[in-house]
Amino acid sequence: MSQIIPLISSGVSGPLGVLHLPRLWQKVSLELAGKLNSDYPGIGAGYDQMVLDALGIANAYFLAFMKSKPSYPQLEA
Repeated sequence: MSQIIPLISSGVSGPLGVLHLPRLWQKVSLELAGKLNSDYPGIGAGYDQMVLDALGIANAYFLAFMKSKPSYPQLEA
């Protein structure tokens, strides 16, 4: 199975203006599909956790939502 390295920069934001959120969405999407390169965590302790903390979203809630395979616009909504 092909493993993918996330290529979206942490400096990228979507329409909401939240930096790193597109990268987090990509990493978790790839992880749930079994395609994330093993060198990368789906939700890491650094920027990933800071973004979720700033948005007031618990890791478990984020992961549960991501299991529904939302598009990026659906995630921001």
